Amino acid sequence: MIRNGLLFQLDVVEYGDAWELQKMLFETRISDKIEDCLILLQHPPTFTFGRRYKEDNLVSNREYYERNGFAVYKTDRGGLATYHGPGQVIGYPIIRMSTYTNDYYQYLRMLEEVMIRTLSGCNITAERKEGYTGVWVNGAKIGFVGVRIACGYTIHGFSLNVNNDVSPFQFITPCGIQGVRVTSLQKLLKKNISIKEICRELADHYSDIFQVQLVSIGINAIIQRFRGGEKFCNATRDIA
Repeated sequence: MIRNGLLFQLDVVEYGDAWELQKMLFETRISDKIEDCLILLQHPPTFTFGRRYKEDNLVSNREYYERNGFAVYKTDRGGLATYHGPGQVIGYPIIRMSTYTNDYYQYLRMLEEVMIRTLSGCNITAERKEGYTGVWVNGAKIGFVGVRIACGYTIHGFSLNVNNDVSPFQFITPCGIQGVRVTSLQKLLKKNISIKEICRELADHYSDIFQVQLVSIGINAIIQRFRGGEKFCNATRDIA
C-alpha cells in the first residue's frame, strides 16, 4: 500500500533552527494535522551529542570547538557524538513508526538501507557492521543514524557524508568508537558529487523502502497550517 508523505528539501540550515523545525513538525504530526514527512538538508559545521554522551567522546572542551567555528549541541536523540557540516546530507523523518514497523531496530535498518541503496547507485558497495548502527565502506564509516522515538513517532534521523570535509571527526570520538575511520563519497570517488542528485536518490529510495509517495512542499505552507499542538509526551525510547 502506497501512502502519501511530505518532503521538505532545504539547503544549509543552522542546527538549532532545524531542531526547532523538527519539533514543530513532530507536534503537528502527533496532533494529526499533517502527514508523515521527511526533511532533507545540510548543516553548517556542528558537533552534536546524544543522550548517552560521555565526557570522553570530546577531544577538547566546548569552548575550544566554539572558538574554532563549530556549533555544539546536546540533543535528545540516541547515540553519542557526531559531526555535521556542509556537503553532508541529513534526513529527518517525522513519522508514526508503527505505520511502517513495530520494531525499533528494524526502523534503524530501514534508514541504513536508504543510504546503502543510494551509495549503490554511485557504484559504492556499502554494508552494515555488526554491533553498530550506520553504514560502512571498506571499514570506514560513511553513514550515521541517531533517532528518538516519542509517543510512537520519530524525530532526528540519518546523515550521509557526500562532499563534506571529514577532518572535523578527529575532534570527537565518532559514535563512541575509538579509532574509527570516516570517509565520504567525494573521497571514495575522487570528485565532487551533486548534492541535488544525492537528495533525489535518497528521497527515491526512502519512498521505495517506506512505501510512501513523497510530495515536495514549502515550509511556509506548513507554518500556516500549524496551530500549536500537544507537548512532547514522556513515553520515549532512544535508539543509539
